[in-house]
Amino acid sequence: MMSKLVLRGLVAHRARLLLSTVAVVAGVAFVAGTLIFSATLDRSFDRAFDDLGRGTDVVVRTDRAFEPGLGERAAERPVPAPVLAAVQKVDGVEKAHGVVTGFAAVVDRQGKIVGAEPQQGVAWDGDPDLSLPRLTSGAPPAAPDEIAVDVTTAAEAGYRVGDRVTVALTSGTRAFRLTGLFEVGDSALSDQLSMTAFAPGTAQRLLSDHPGTYARIVVHGDDGVPQERLRDAVAAALPPGVEAITGREAIDEQAASFKDVLTILRTFLLVFAVIAVFVGSFIIFNTFAMLVSGRVRELALLRAVGASRGQVTRSVLGEAAGVGLAGSTLGLAAGAGVAAGLARLMTAVAGGEELPFGTLAVPASAVVASYGVGMLVTLAAAFVPARRASRIPPIAALREGKAEPRPLRGRAVYGTEALAVGGALIAAGLATDGSTALTLAGTGAMALFVGVVVVSPVAGRPVIRALSWPFARFGGNPGRMGGRNALRDPRQTAATASALTIGLALIATVSVVVQSMASSVDRQLDAGLTADYQVTGRSQITPVAAEAAGAVAGVDGVRSAIPIRTARLELDGSVRTAAAGEPGELLGHFRLPLQQGTPSVRGDTLLVGRGVAAAQGWTVGTTIDGRYQDGTRRTFRIAGIYADRPSVTPSAPSMIIDWASYRKRDPDAPIDRIEVNVTPAGAGAGRAALEAALGPWPNLELKDRAQVKDEAAGDIGMFLNLILGLLVLSVLVAALGIVNTLALAVTERTREIGLLRAVGMQRRQVRRMIRYEAVVVSLFGAAAGVGTGVVLGIVLQRVMADGDGGMEVLAIPYGRLAVCVAAAAVIGVVAAVWPARRAARMNVLEAIATE
Repeated sequence: MMSKLVLRGLVAHRARLLLSTVAVVAGVAFVAGTLIFSATLDRSFDRAFDDLGRGTDVVVRTDRAFEPGLGERAAERPVPAPVLAAVQKVDGVEKAHGVVTGFAAVVDRQGKIVGAEPQQGVAWDGDPDLSLPRLTSGAPPAAPDEIAVDVTTAAEAGYRVGDRVTVALTSGTRAFRLTGLFEVGDSALSDQLSMTAFAPGTAQRLLSDHPGTYARIVVHGDDGVPQERLRDAVAAALPPGVEAITGREAIDEQAASFKDVLTILRTFLLVFAVIAVFVGSFIIFNTFAMLVSGRVRELALLRAVGASRGQVTRSVLGEAAGVGLAGSTLGLAAGAGVAAGLARLMTAVAGGEELPFGTLAVPASAVVASYGVGMLVTLAAAFVPARRASRIPPIAALREGKAEPRPLRGRAVYGTEALAVGGALIAAGLATDGSTALTLAGTGAMALFVGVVVVSPVAGRPVIRALSWPFARFGGNPGRMGGRNALRDPRQTAATASALTIGLALIATVSVVVQSMASSVDRQLDAGLTADYQVTGRSQITPVAAEAAGAVAGVDGVRSAIPIRTARLELDGSVRTAAAGEPGELLGHFRLPLQQGTPSVRGDTLLVGRGVAAAQGWTVGTTIDGRYQDGTRRTFRIAGIYADRPSVTPSAPSMIIDWASYRKRDPDAPIDRIEVNVTPAGAGAGRAALEAALGPWPNLELKDRAQVKDEAAGDIGMFLNLILGLLVLSVLVAALGIVNTLALAVTERTREIGLLRAVGMQRRQVRRMIRYEAVVVSLFGAAAGVGTGVVLGIVLQRVMADGDGGMEVLAIPYGRLAVCVAAAAVIGVVAAVWPARRAARMNVLEAIATE
């Protein structure tokens, strides 16, 4: 019986429940789309790495103390050539090849580097079992001046077989004849690999820092020999300092860092999906609250004919379950489109380089999460209205109209308590420092936010009166009535506005924090950029040649050209990076005054910044157990502590080690950048001369101080735009909430609107009345959201003003916040279009006759 009642209720109120269903669809689609996007990328990378390791049963390489992080340029120590001969003699080895690889990038006819990062040069090896490249046209390179290029890079540069091609190498540019084109593997990642193949002897001479050695050795075993057994047999033939791992282990190592990034990205996107779902829950709550309020007689009659409270509750929750089921199903289907949209968004963030997306993969987790989130959120949001419905007494069937509004005393008490607790926690956070401060302030900010939402029906009356005054003053009777309608039910108005409040509060918070970050970075770079120019690679993984530093240093007017090398050490079990160079020169260049100890650093001694020393409890003379990149264990000693500069973006080193000592352990440590200082006399013509000196290295970029600052500002701006773009969905869902509330309000006020029309109100006046009400509600949500967001942004900025974060400048983006408020008004106008037209088109007599 109750099941039939639920189905009839869904059919009877389908129009009223439509926008609630859309809100569920939006939230579920974001959740499902994130999981589908992540699963598709995960599968694509798995297939790509399986493809890259196809045919390789064992990999032989030098021992590694620790793996490089994603995007770090950590050079592989070479494997001596005699090791290859020893491996080839091992029982069970069918074939083994030495791998020669290095940086090689194709340069187009305009002198620009083409191809996806990282551009890789390899020695041509036509073995189908151990070589990825598959020749599609032409012939493989054989002579010293011949190369083959992957088809994607060649097409991008406009080269064909037989053309002369310029290739950028670490040592400079050279011209070659293109003899062949090839494809790299069969996975979705194939089009994102840029590869140039050389004849083996040429590759040894041009790509290897140590000719006669190999980056690694790949082994293909006899049929039927397990990888683990072959690995153990090969390992027994290796000298000290060289290790063997299975092909599966090598693939897993390569994929691990990418999967870590995917996990972070998935979590990042799910946060915004949860926000959208949370905003949607306000719409569902408001819808069922208004439906219950408008169905008092119907529900009371159910009680009068014998329905229990539990049955009434279940009937309302049954309708909610129907909405959740429909919304979850449609949201799961829409998730595929959201996943494709996220792929395009991430492509734009990555500078136009397409992700290896492939065909969509719908994991079981996406299906479970879609129905779990859609059903649970809908039922949870409808639970309070359902309980309220069960408490309607049977005698209410004899009364007309809506349920009496409940007092707001509880809201005032609980909201004030939440605000007080939030304020106290924020004050405690501001009085402390470090992670404790951030935890206290963050918890206080959440309590403050909850307090604002809870107390908004109480505080809303004076605010709404103030917001509606211009409409009452200049909008005539429709303006006065629109404002009074917004004041009629403070709970309903607050619930409608709360969805918009949440979205705009988050936007305002992020805007204040990011703007403060940008202003702080700008100030820190003004004070911390000690070089007139920087020479960097096109990306974090593009190598910077030591020869480039020499070429720059030889330019007239250059006072110094300091290569900043990245040293990697393990100290007390944690991998840390340090600048490797002449310590006194680095201290002087970066203007880092030594506070304790001596700048004379040799051997296994370090200079550290004050912030790092304080965080680790290090003092001058402290000894630390650790090891170098090559696995050599040493006891490091702190020789000096200098005053460092807190910065949002690292510009000065937090740790310094002597290059002359470090190079014995890691002679191929990569150069991160070259810091160039010019004399006053050479400042005018310096750039042209420096660019000419860097001509042989088109993979390098010359940046002055203004460009470095612009680049940092651009990165921060891109991050802000990404966050705001993802928050837009929650604002759109909030707009649906306003449409939904107005539509339900128009239905509830059918008789009232009919009477207004009967006494002379024109259709356009009805439309204006509804429009004014929508704008007032939207502006109320915007005022609460922007105000709360600015307060939370200021709190977070103050907490992060000290310490290594160094967000020392508070900057409030008044222009962007004004745009948010104006956008809220526009949302109100747009949201009122359909409800206003519906109200204006009502038949007057039918509307008056409505009960």
